[in-house]
Amino acid sequence: MPKSRRPKLFAWRPVMIYIAAVLVAGAGLVLWDRAYEAGQRSSTSTQPEVIATNLVETIIGRGTVQSARLDRKTGTLRMVVKDIIADKGKTPAQKRDLLSREGQLAVEGTLGMVAFKQIVLQLVKDGKVLATVRGEPGKTPQTEFPPDLK
Repeated sequence: MPKSRRPKLFAWRPVMIYIAAVLVAGAGLVLWDRAYEAGQRSSTSTQPEVIATNLVETIIGRGTVQSARLDRKTGTLRMVVKDIIADKGKTPAQKRDLLSREGQLAVEGTLGMVAFKQIVLQLVKDGKVLATVRGEPGKTPQTEFPPDLK
C-alpha cells in the first residue's frame, strides 16, 4: 500500500540545521571568550618586583634593569640597574651627584607606588658597581659610592 503524500505543515529540516549552526557558533564564541579571558589574566603580572622593574625603567630608561629580586621574608627588593648617565667626561663629583639623583628618583618613585620595607638599587656600568642606593619608606634614600668615586 502506497504511503499517502500529505502536504507538510512546516519544513523541519532547515530549521534544525539552522538551530544546530547557531548552537555550534555560540559554543565557539563562549570557548573563545574563556580562552581570551584566561590569556588576559595570565599576561597581567601583579608581582611586586615586575611592577617595580617597570617603574624604574620608566624613570631611568627602557632596558636598564638587569635584575630584580624580592626577598619576601625581609621585604627587601634588590635591583641591578645599568647606568646611562655617568660617562668618562664628567668629574667624580659630577658623577656622584648624577648617580645619587638617578638612584634617589628611582627609589622614591618605586616606594611611592609599591610597598617594600627596603629597596637596594645598584647602579652598574660595564660590570662595575658605581653606586648603591638604599631606601626605606618615609626616609631619604642613602647613596654609597666605591672608593674611586669618593
